[in-house]
Amino acid sequence: MAQIVTLKQLIGYAIAMAIATVVTFALPACSPAPTGLTQLHDYQQRIANTLSREPIAYTPKFPPQIPASRDLRLSIPRLQISLLDSIRLDACPAGALIAERNSALGRLREGVLRYYHDRQLLMALKDCASQLEHIEPELSERVREQANAKQAVMPLLRMQAIIADDSIRASLRPADRALPVVDGAQLAPVLQAFNVVLTAINNNAELPSQKQLEQALEIVDKSPYIGQLWRSLNDHRFYLLQLQPLVSMLSADAGCLSKGVPERARILRQIFIARFSGPVQQHISGLTRQAQQIEAFIPSLRATPEIIVEQPNLKAWNDYLRHIAALDDQLIAETRNHVEYWQQFFADCEFSPGA
Repeated sequence: MAQIVTLKQLIGYAIAMAIATVVTFALPACSPAPTGLTQLHDYQQRIANTLSREPIAYTPKFPPQIPASRDLRLSIPRLQISLLDSIRLDACPAGALIAERNSALGRLREGVLRYYHDRQLLMALKDCASQLEHIEPELSERVREQANAKQAVMPLLRMQAIIADDSIRASLRPADRALPVVDGAQLAPVLQAFNVVLTAINNNAELPSQKQLEQALEIVDKSPYIGQLWRSLNDHRFYLLQLQPLVSMLSADAGCLSKGVPERARILRQIFIARFSGPVQQHISGLTRQAQQIEAFIPSLRATPEIIVEQPNLKAWNDYLRHIAALDDQLIAETRNHVEYWQQFFADCEFSPGA
Protein backbone atom coordinates (compact mmCIF):
# COMPACT_ATOMS: atom_id res chain seq x y z
CA MET A 1 0.00 0.00 0.00
CA ALA A 2 1.28 3.46 -0.86
CA GLN A 3 3.03 5.47 1.82
CA ILE A 4 2.88 9.21 2.52
CA VAL A 5 5.81 11.14 1.10
CA THR A 6 8.40 12.03 3.71
CA LEU A 7 9.62 15.22 2.01
CA LYS A 8 13.22 14.35 2.93
CA GLN A 9 14.35 15.37 -0.54
CA LEU A 10 12.55 18.68 -0.18
CA ILE A 11 13.59 19.93 3.22
CA GLY A 12 16.38 17.63 4.40
CA TYR A 13 17.30 16.49 7.83
CA ALA A 14 19.02 19.76 8.64
CA ILE A 15 15.76 21.67 8.55
CA ALA A 16 14.19 19.25 11.01
CA MET A 17 16.66 20.50 13.61
CA ALA A 18 15.64 24.07 12.92
CA ILE A 19 11.95 23.69 13.61
CA ALA A 20 12.54 24.10 17.32
CA THR A 21 12.53 27.83 16.58
CA VAL A 22 8.93 28.75 17.12
CA VAL A 23 7.29 31.03 14.59
CA THR A 24 6.78 34.18 16.61
CA PHE A 25 4.00 36.06 15.00
CA ALA A 26 0.60 36.75 16.46
CA LEU A 27 -2.44 34.87 15.32
CA PRO A 28 -5.77 36.61 15.04
CA ALA A 29 -8.76 35.40 17.03
CA CYS A 30 -9.63 32.09 15.44
CA SER A 31 -12.50 29.66 15.45
CA PRO A 32 -12.18 26.45 17.48
CA ALA A 33 -10.66 23.50 15.66
CA PRO A 34 -13.08 20.79 14.55
CA THR A 35 -12.76 17.66 16.69
CA GLY A 36 -9.68 15.67 15.75
CA LEU A 37 -8.42 18.26 13.26
CA THR A 38 -6.38 20.44 15.61
CA GLN A 39 -3.08 20.09 13.75
CA LEU A 40 -4.53 20.90 10.32
CA HIS A 41 -6.65 23.73 11.70
CA ASP A 42 -3.69 25.41 13.41
CA TYR A 43 -1.63 24.97 10.24
CA GLN A 44 -4.17 26.65 7.97
CA GLN A 45 -4.83 29.47 10.48
CA ARG A 46 -1.14 30.37 10.37
CA ILE A 47 -1.04 30.33 6.57
CA ALA A 48 -4.16 32.48 6.35
CA ASN A 49 -2.76 34.97 8.86
CA THR A 50 0.54 35.25 6.99
CA LEU A 51 -1.30 35.85 3.71
CA SER A 52 -3.75 38.29 5.37
CA ARG A 53 -6.61 36.04 4.33
CA GLU A 54 -9.73 34.89 6.10
CA PRO A 55 -9.24 31.29 7.25
CA ILE A 56 -11.25 28.75 5.29
CA ALA A 57 -14.27 27.53 7.22
CA TYR A 58 -14.21 23.75 7.04
CA THR A 59 -17.46 22.23 5.80
CA PRO A 60 -17.75 18.58 6.87
CA LYS A 61 -18.49 16.05 4.15
CA PHE A 62 -20.01 12.99 5.71
CA PRO A 63 -18.88 9.53 4.58
CA PRO A 64 -21.35 7.04 3.06
CA GLN A 65 -23.44 5.13 5.56
CA ILE A 66 -23.19 1.40 6.09
CA PRO A 67 -26.03 -0.48 4.31
CA ALA A 68 -28.95 -1.27 6.60
CA SER A 69 -29.24 -4.88 7.74
CA ARG A 70 -32.81 -5.08 6.44
CA ASP A 71 -31.56 -4.34 2.93
CA LEU A 72 -29.07 -7.20 3.10
CA ARG A 73 -31.27 -10.03 4.34
CA LEU A 74 -30.37 -13.31 2.70
CA SER A 75 -32.63 -16.03 1.40
CA ILE A 76 -31.46 -19.14 3.28
CA PRO A 77 -33.25 -22.52 3.23
CA ARG A 78 -34.62 -23.39 6.65
CA LEU A 79 -33.56 -26.80 7.96
CA GLN A 80 -35.69 -28.75 10.40
CA ILE A 81 -35.32 -31.99 12.32
CA SER A 82 -38.51 -33.77 13.29
CA LEU A 83 -39.56 -33.60 16.92
CA LEU A 84 -39.25 -37.37 17.25
CA ASP A 85 -35.72 -37.38 15.84
CA SER A 86 -34.68 -34.45 18.03
CA ILE A 87 -35.93 -36.34 21.11
CA ARG A 88 -33.98 -39.41 20.06
CA LEU A 89 -30.87 -37.24 19.71
CA ASP A 90 -30.89 -36.35 23.40
CA ALA A 91 -28.11 -38.85 23.96
CA CYS A 92 -25.89 -36.83 21.58
CA PRO A 93 -24.51 -33.31 22.18
CA ALA A 94 -26.55 -32.27 19.14
CA GLY A 95 -29.76 -32.80 21.10
CA ALA A 96 -28.88 -30.17 23.69
CA LEU A 97 -27.76 -27.73 21.00
CA ILE A 98 -31.01 -28.17 19.06
CA ALA A 99 -33.00 -27.56 22.25
CA GLU A 100 -30.95 -24.44 22.94
CA ARG A 101 -31.51 -23.13 19.41
CA ASN A 102 -35.27 -23.66 19.76
CA SER A 103 -35.44 -21.87 23.12
CA ALA A 104 -36.71 -18.30 23.40
CA LEU A 105 -33.16 -17.04 23.94
CA GLY A 106 -31.77 -19.13 21.11
CA ARG A 107 -34.30 -17.76 18.64
CA LEU A 108 -33.25 -14.21 19.51
CA ARG A 109 -29.55 -14.87 19.02
CA GLU A 110 -28.12 -13.14 15.93
CA GLY A 111 -24.83 -12.27 14.33
CA VAL A 112 -21.54 -13.96 15.11
CA LEU A 113 -22.85 -15.67 18.25
CA ARG A 114 -25.56 -17.37 16.19
CA TYR A 115 -22.98 -18.55 13.66
CA TYR A 116 -20.80 -19.77 16.52
CA HIS A 117 -23.75 -21.95 17.54
CA ASP A 118 -24.20 -23.05 13.90
CA ARG A 119 -20.61 -24.28 13.82
CA GLN A 120 -21.07 -26.13 17.09
CA LEU A 121 -24.29 -27.73 15.85
CA LEU A 122 -22.78 -28.83 12.55
CA MET A 123 -19.89 -30.55 14.32
CA ALA A 124 -22.30 -32.16 16.80
CA LEU A 125 -24.56 -33.49 14.01
CA LYS A 126 -21.59 -35.09 12.26
CA ASP A 127 -20.40 -36.67 15.52
CA CYS A 128 -23.90 -37.86 16.31
CA ALA A 129 -24.32 -39.49 12.89
CA SER A 130 -21.08 -41.39 13.47
CA GLN A 131 -22.11 -42.48 16.97
CA LEU A 132 -25.49 -43.78 15.76
CA GLU A 133 -24.18 -45.50 12.65
CA HIS A 134 -24.15 -49.01 14.15
CA ILE A 135 -26.87 -48.48 16.77
CA GLU A 136 -29.63 -46.80 14.73
CA PRO A 137 -28.47 -46.71 11.11
CA GLU A 138 -31.69 -45.15 9.77
CA LEU A 139 -31.56 -42.30 12.28
CA SER A 140 -27.84 -41.95 11.61
CA GLU A 141 -28.54 -41.52 7.89
CA ARG A 142 -31.19 -38.84 8.52
CA VAL A 143 -28.84 -36.97 10.84
CA ARG A 144 -26.05 -37.19 8.26
CA GLU A 145 -28.40 -35.77 5.61
CA GLN A 146 -29.23 -32.88 7.95
CA ALA A 147 -25.52 -32.29 8.56
CA ASN A 148 -24.82 -32.25 4.82
CA ALA A 149 -27.72 -29.87 4.21
CA LYS A 150 -26.47 -27.53 6.94
CA GLN A 151 -22.93 -27.71 5.58
CA ALA A 152 -24.26 -26.53 2.21
CA VAL A 153 -25.81 -23.36 3.68
CA MET A 154 -22.96 -22.49 6.05
CA PRO A 155 -21.44 -19.89 3.64
CA LEU A 156 -24.79 -18.06 3.60
CA LEU A 157 -25.21 -18.38 7.36
CA ARG A 158 -21.73 -16.94 7.79
CA MET A 159 -22.48 -13.91 5.63
CA GLN A 160 -25.79 -13.40 7.42
CA ALA A 161 -23.89 -13.41 10.71
CA ILE A 162 -21.39 -10.82 9.45
CA ILE A 163 -23.88 -8.33 8.06
CA ALA A 164 -26.24 -8.64 11.05
CA ASP A 165 -23.70 -8.52 13.87
CA ASP A 166 -23.93 -5.29 15.87
CA SER A 167 -20.26 -5.37 16.90
CA ILE A 168 -18.96 -5.81 13.36
CA ARG A 169 -21.28 -3.11 12.07
CA ALA A 170 -20.15 -0.74 14.83
CA SER A 171 -16.51 -1.24 13.84
CA LEU A 172 -17.26 -0.51 10.17
CA ARG A 173 -19.43 2.57 10.75
CA PRO A 174 -17.66 5.97 10.75
CA ALA A 175 -18.32 7.78 14.00
CA ASP A 176 -19.89 11.21 14.37
CA ARG A 177 -16.49 12.71 15.19
CA ALA A 178 -12.82 12.15 14.40
CA LEU A 179 -10.21 10.70 16.75
CA PRO A 180 -8.87 13.34 19.15
CA VAL A 181 -5.49 11.55 19.24
CA VAL A 182 -3.88 8.52 17.58
CA ASP A 183 -3.35 6.05 20.42
CA GLY A 184 -2.00 2.57 19.82
CA ALA A 185 -2.81 1.57 23.40
CA GLN A 186 -6.51 2.13 22.72
CA LEU A 187 -6.47 0.29 19.40
CA ALA A 188 -4.52 -2.80 20.54
CA PRO A 189 -7.26 -4.46 22.65
CA VAL A 190 -9.83 -3.84 19.91
CA LEU A 191 -7.61 -5.50 17.30
CA GLN A 192 -7.06 -8.44 19.63
CA ALA A 193 -10.81 -8.77 20.19
CA PHE A 194 -11.48 -8.51 16.46
CA ASN A 195 -9.12 -11.43 15.90
CA VAL A 196 -11.24 -13.55 18.25
CA VAL A 197 -14.39 -12.57 16.35
CA LEU A 198 -12.81 -13.49 13.01
CA THR A 199 -11.69 -16.83 14.45
CA ALA A 200 -15.32 -17.62 15.29
CA ILE A 201 -16.37 -17.15 11.65
CA ASN A 202 -13.32 -18.89 10.18
CA ASN A 203 -14.44 -22.45 9.44
CA ASN A 204 -10.84 -23.63 9.35
CA ALA A 205 -9.99 -22.28 12.80
CA GLU A 206 -10.68 -23.82 16.18
CA LEU A 207 -13.61 -22.19 17.94
CA PRO A 208 -12.81 -19.94 20.91
CA SER A 209 -14.81 -20.46 24.07
CA GLN A 210 -18.21 -18.81 24.13
CA LYS A 211 -17.07 -16.59 27.01
CA GLN A 212 -14.03 -15.44 25.00
CA LEU A 213 -16.24 -14.63 22.03
CA GLU A 214 -18.82 -12.75 24.09
CA GLN A 215 -16.09 -10.67 25.74
CA ALA A 216 -14.48 -9.93 22.37
CA LEU A 217 -17.78 -8.85 20.83
CA GLU A 218 -18.41 -6.55 23.77
CA ILE A 219 -14.99 -4.90 23.43
CA VAL A 220 -15.46 -4.31 19.69
CA ASP A 221 -19.01 -3.05 20.19
CA LYS A 222 -18.24 -0.61 23.00
CA SER A 223 -15.01 0.88 21.66
CA PRO A 224 -15.55 4.00 19.53
CA TYR A 225 -11.92 3.97 18.36
CA ILE A 226 -12.20 2.25 14.96
CA GLY A 227 -15.29 4.24 13.98
CA GLN A 228 -13.53 7.48 14.91
CA LEU A 229 -10.48 6.38 12.92
CA TRP A 230 -12.58 5.95 9.75
CA ARG A 231 -14.06 9.40 10.38
CA SER A 232 -10.58 10.89 10.87
CA LEU A 233 -9.39 9.58 7.51
CA ASN A 234 -12.46 11.03 5.84
CA ASP A 235 -12.29 14.42 7.59
CA HIS A 236 -8.56 14.95 7.06
CA ARG A 237 -8.91 14.22 3.36
CA PHE A 238 -11.72 16.71 2.86
CA TYR A 239 -10.07 19.34 5.05
CA LEU A 240 -6.96 19.17 2.85
CA LEU A 241 -9.15 19.29 -0.25
CA GLN A 242 -10.87 22.44 1.00
CA LEU A 243 -7.48 24.09 1.63
CA GLN A 244 -6.67 24.12 -2.10
CA PRO A 245 -7.77 27.76 -2.64
CA LEU A 246 -5.43 28.81 0.18
CA VAL A 247 -2.30 27.07 -1.13
CA SER A 248 -2.82 26.78 -4.89
CA MET A 249 -1.21 30.20 -5.57
CA LEU A 250 1.35 30.30 -2.77
CA SER A 251 4.25 31.47 -4.93
CA ALA A 252 2.35 34.48 -6.25
CA ASP A 253 0.72 35.30 -2.91
CA ALA A 254 4.10 35.17 -1.17
CA GLY A 255 5.67 37.47 -3.78
CA CYS A 256 8.19 34.92 -5.06
CA LEU A 257 7.35 35.46 -8.73
CA SER A 258 9.10 38.85 -8.66
CA LYS A 259 12.73 39.56 -7.84
CA GLY A 260 13.89 38.71 -4.34
CA VAL A 261 12.45 36.58 -1.54
CA PRO A 262 10.00 38.51 0.68
CA GLU A 263 9.86 37.91 4.42
CA ARG A 264 6.33 36.57 3.94
CA ALA A 265 7.76 33.69 1.89
CA ARG A 266 10.28 32.87 4.61
CA ILE A 267 7.51 32.75 7.20
CA LEU A 268 5.43 30.45 4.99
CA ARG A 269 8.41 28.15 4.54
CA GLN A 270 8.81 27.93 8.32
CA ILE A 271 5.09 27.22 8.77
CA PHE A 272 5.31 24.35 6.32
CA ILE A 273 8.39 22.89 8.01
CA ALA A 274 7.27 23.41 11.60
CA ARG A 275 3.56 22.65 11.19
CA PHE A 276 2.86 20.49 8.16
CA SER A 277 5.95 18.30 7.86
CA GLY A 278 5.91 17.99 11.65
CA PRO A 279 2.62 17.61 13.56
CA VAL A 280 0.24 17.39 10.59
CA GLN A 281 2.10 14.74 8.64
CA GLN A 282 2.95 12.75 11.77
CA HIS A 283 -0.73 12.65 12.69
CA ILE A 284 -1.78 11.62 9.17
CA SER A 285 0.90 8.93 9.10
CA GLY A 286 -0.41 7.57 12.39
CA LEU A 287 -3.96 7.45 11.06
CA THR A 288 -3.06 5.66 7.84
CA ARG A 289 -0.76 3.20 9.61
CA GLN A 290 -3.53 2.16 12.00
CA ALA A 291 -6.06 1.99 9.17
CA GLN A 292 -3.83 -0.48 7.35
CA GLN A 293 -3.79 -2.69 10.45
CA ILE A 294 -7.58 -2.81 10.48
CA GLU A 295 -7.92 -3.23 6.73
CA ALA A 296 -6.15 -6.59 7.03
CA PHE A 297 -9.43 -7.89 8.50
CA ILE A 298 -11.72 -6.60 5.76
CA PRO A 299 -11.22 -9.38 3.16
CA SER A 300 -12.62 -11.84 5.72
CA LEU A 301 -15.87 -9.84 5.81
CA ARG A 302 -16.53 -9.69 2.06
CA ALA A 303 -19.10 -11.81 0.23
CA THR A 304 -17.48 -14.18 -2.27
CA PRO A 305 -18.28 -13.88 -5.99
CA GLU A 306 -20.28 -17.12 -5.74
CA ILE A 307 -22.46 -15.69 -2.98
CA ILE A 308 -22.91 -12.41 -4.88
CA VAL A 309 -24.32 -14.36 -7.84
CA GLU A 310 -26.80 -16.06 -5.53
CA GLN A 311 -27.50 -13.01 -3.33
CA PRO A 312 -26.95 -9.91 -5.53
CA ASN A 313 -28.10 -7.53 -2.78
CA LEU A 314 -24.76 -8.20 -1.06
CA LYS A 315 -22.97 -6.20 -3.75
CA ALA A 316 -23.87 -3.09 -1.73
CA TRP A 317 -22.06 -4.62 1.25
CA ASN A 318 -18.90 -5.33 -0.74
CA ASP A 319 -19.03 -1.84 -2.26
CA TYR A 320 -19.18 -0.33 1.21
CA LEU A 321 -16.21 -2.41 2.40
CA ARG A 322 -14.23 -1.23 -0.63
CA HIS A 323 -15.04 2.37 0.25
CA ILE A 324 -13.88 1.92 3.86
CA ALA A 325 -10.68 0.16 2.78
CA ALA A 326 -9.87 3.00 0.34
CA LEU A 327 -10.08 5.81 2.91
CA ASP A 328 -6.39 5.69 3.83
CA ASP A 329 -5.20 5.65 0.21
CA GLN A 330 -7.51 8.57 -0.58
CA LEU A 331 -6.02 10.56 2.30
CA ILE A 332 -2.48 9.70 1.18
CA ALA A 333 -3.29 10.84 -2.37
CA GLU A 334 -4.79 14.12 -1.13
CA THR A 335 -1.75 14.71 1.09
CA ARG A 336 0.52 14.29 -1.93
CA ASN A 337 -1.62 16.72 -3.94
CA HIS A 338 -1.32 19.25 -1.13
CA VAL A 339 2.46 18.81 -0.92
CA GLU A 340 2.81 19.44 -4.65
CA TYR A 341 1.71 23.07 -4.14
CA TRP A 342 4.50 23.48 -1.59
CA GLN A 343 7.04 21.83 -3.85
CA GLN A 344 6.21 24.43 -6.48
CA PHE A 345 6.45 27.17 -3.84
CA PHE A 346 9.92 25.95 -2.75
CA ALA A 347 11.07 25.90 -6.37
CA ASP A 348 9.66 29.35 -7.24
CA CYS A 349 11.08 30.93 -4.08
CA GLU A 350 14.43 29.17 -4.64
CA PHE A 351 14.39 27.52 -1.24
CA SER A 352 16.79 24.60 -1.39
CA PRO A 353 16.70 21.57 0.92
CA GLY A 354 18.44 22.34 4.19
CA ALA A 355 18.39 26.08 3.56
